[in-house]
Amino acid sequence: MWPFFRPVQWLASCLRGYHMPGKAFPQQRGDTSLVLVDEARRFIQDCLMRVGVPAAKVRCISEFLVVADYRGNFGHGLNRLDVYLDDLQRGHAKVDAEPTILSETLATAHVSGNSALGVLVGNFCMDLAVQKAEGAGIGFVVAKESHHFGMASWYAFRAALQGLAGLVMSNAAPTMMAPHTKSASIGANCLAFCVRGRDYHFVLDMAASVRDIGAVEWAWANDEYIPHGWAANEAGFSTIFPNLALRSPLLYPAGGHKGYCLSAMIDLLCGVLSGAQYASHIPLDPRQPSNLGQVFIALDPEFFVPNFMERLDDFCGRIQDSKPAEESQPIRLPGELERMHMNYVEDLRALPYPNTLLTKYRDVASKLCVKPIELAFHRCQSKKSF
Repeated sequence: MWPFFRPVQWLASCLRGYHMPGKAFPQQRGDTSLVLVDEARRFIQDCLMRVGVPAAKVRCISEFLVVADYRGNFGHGLNRLDVYLDDLQRGHAKVDAEPTILSETLATAHVSGNSALGVLVGNFCMDLAVQKAEGAGIGFVVAKESHHFGMASWYAFRAALQGLAGLVMSNAAPTMMAPHTKSASIGANCLAFCVRGRDYHFVLDMAASVRDIGAVEWAWANDEYIPHGWAANEAGFSTIFPNLALRSPLLYPAGGHKGYCLSAMIDLLCGVLSGAQYASHIPLDPRQPSNLGQVFIALDPEFFVPNFMERLDDFCGRIQDSKPAEESQPIRLPGELERMHMNYVEDLRALPYPNTLLTKYRDVASKLCVKPIELAFHRCQSKKSF
């Protein structure tokens, strides 16, 4: 691991143990430039400090954005910075706010995020859940008055690093259609789960939709089409054009009715149970505060079986050893594609960003009077096989 990855080295070590297939990378459409990790971090921190975020909070916000891009979850990385800046400038997210515990027991807690940025609420809640799990075997923390908290697996990793299993859920503004409808009534709510063995790690991070809105935004930034079945246009018909899909977000649920029911369950736990907004009560208009609800669970596996890590390794190995339908399509465990992208970034020694995204942040830099992102290389054609 090179020196500029040290702040996220814990994340890489958390995911070691996969057996990666070696394949050539076909070309990805759209011109891409490379940005050194330190430079991406510097730009994010400069922007945050310009809108008044205290230095003590700037680092944890910039790290979780950089890690998202490092893992290839570009919809929740630098791409989201302008949304967080807008929330802070509008006062929807409060710079000086801190989460507080409303009530708690030995194993549970109800938290108010007090309109702090989602990553600050998420870090607080998962750390609290871990603390409770270390004493009671499980920690179950529910939060309200939170905001979009980015890559959900970021918080599940915090539990995994302590030898626990982490489960995280969040609701979101209504962007997903129920089957056989043409309007959105519920969010493409997310779920992440992480637990580690000795040789394998199981890392799930998913939305209840076929793909989340960040993936559609990223396709638009890369000047790419999206596959049919990801999203619909304003009339409710499937579209391949991300700009049409973004006008009035209408995402398709993963697995039809099953994805819709999963999203409803997440919203019930995160929104209804917490006292936060839920379903169509959550405003889609970014000019209004969101009041999202989230759930953070930490579980001590050894409370149930002392040899859990060995059993997890056996479980993952048996899945990976199953015979693929095509030799060119090996069996991959949840989280393995992200680990492949981490290897890819390490080979590049920089993060690949589409020039359209970098152009947007040149404008942001000008408005905030901060130094623009300095590129490592220009017009690099990014190549990926996943």
